[in-house]
Amino acid sequence: MCILEGREICTVDQNIRAGLQPSHSPSRDRTRTSSKMKHLLLLVLAFVAIHVDSSRIPELCQLPEDAGEGQSFIFAFHYNAAQDQCNPFVFKGNGGNANRFVNEIECIRNCSVNAENIYPMDAVKACHFKKAIGGCGLQLMRYYYDSVHDKCKKFIYSGCIGNGNRFFDHESCNATCAGIHDDGDEPEEDEPDTPIAIICGVLLAVIVLSIIIPVIVLTVKSKKKGSKKKTPKERNAQQDPPLSGIEMQ
Repeated sequence: MCILEGREICTVDQNIRAGLQPSHSPSRDRTRTSSKMKHLLLLVLAFVAIHVDSSRIPELCQLPEDAGEGQSFIFAFHYNAAQDQCNPFVFKGNGGNANRFVNEIECIRNCSVNAENIYPMDAVKACHFKKAIGGCGLQLMRYYYDSVHDKCKKFIYSGCIGNGNRFFDHESCNATCAGIHDDGDEPEEDEPDTPIAIICGVLLAVIVLSIIIPVIVLTVKSKKKGSKKKTPKERNAQQDPPLSGIEMQ
């Protein structure tokens, strides 16, 4: 302490002043560092998991959807690697690529790393799955096994993004799943009325036929026009002996 012009002036030593500043606890710093390391580790593990999954997907399954060329109208499925699901598309008959499958089951089993959780090779495992209505716009009458209430039941399937617990008829459902039981307390769902499903199926068939028939008619007409335009030289060439144009070795 010192006195200057009648006033008291206190001078604080630098060491004392440093002691008055708020200090950071070493244990708190270690906790923060540990938390950051955990978050970084989780990010690395997530990245590795995504990379491993993508590397397990065959190259053909990572090709984009390709409708090809032509006048055909063929329903097919392609694998969407980003969503891990198989989506329907129309194949025109020529060209395209290898990411094209006849049905969803074949598509999932060839491409998805989760195939055993969607369409397992052992069909009995699928009897434990919940029914999957799907994400398309069709209305198809199918059957699924309700393992809580031990019975096969009807449901309306949308046409894509389903699972293995789906059967064409009651008999095949029972033959695969009868006797399988899972505990649960959910209420039993009502089955859809058959007449509605039949009407929807008939309407769908009419729509498909109305699209396919004009395509067939146009194809036949175009072939007839092509045959009429053949020149006399082409007709004469067709009448030559079968072996006249082949070089004998």
